[in-house]
Amino acid sequence: MREIGLLGGSFDPIHAAHVALAKAAMAAFGLDEVRLIPCAQQALKARAPAAAEDRCAMLRLAIAGEPGLTLDCRELFRPGPTHTYDTLAELRAERPDARFWFILGMDSVRDFPRWHRAGELAGLCAFIAFDRPGVEPPGRPFDPRLLAHRLRGPFLGASSTAIRRAVARDGAFRYPMDVLAGRYLRARRLYQGAQP
Repeated sequence: MREIGLLGGSFDPIHAAHVALAKAAMAAFGLDEVRLIPCAQQALKARAPAAAEDRCAMLRLAIAGEPGLTLDCRELFRPGPTHTYDTLAELRAERPDARFWFILGMDSVRDFPRWHRAGELAGLCAFIAFDRPGVEPPGRPFDPRLLAHRLRGPFLGASSTAIRRAVARDGAFRYPMDVLAGRYLRARRLYQGAQP
């Protein structure tokens, strides 16, 4: 059975912590691959992300030399808010021979009851919950399976929000990003003068 990790999010932009997290989950849980799945619009976030084409291009550049990391852009072409339940249902239909592991941060574990079809989603895959500095795991999680597999670190201190703010402020960023993805960001003048 192929073991496939799924790491979703805005990736607006992707940075070194995203890549390190995917690689750490792959190593710690013996995953055959980790798919990075950029979403068109996260259902629980109001801010509209950068254009799908730009985020997808930066992701492709950032993982090009990383064995086992792949890009799955299916959510970018789905109309309306992105729901993890729909993506997992599609993937399970496509790959009945695989077991899926959804990688989520402790903040998402806490918010999980607000997710679309949360009760059904909890039974569709295994979960890898990674710690976030300053975010405690819930005392009584929505479903104990959410905390059955824990990943403690890596903590690189990078954040997409911090990168967007720095670029909007002075056109530069001081956080670890893939060199080619960073060059793309600068060449396209992404986030400059925008609200983070």
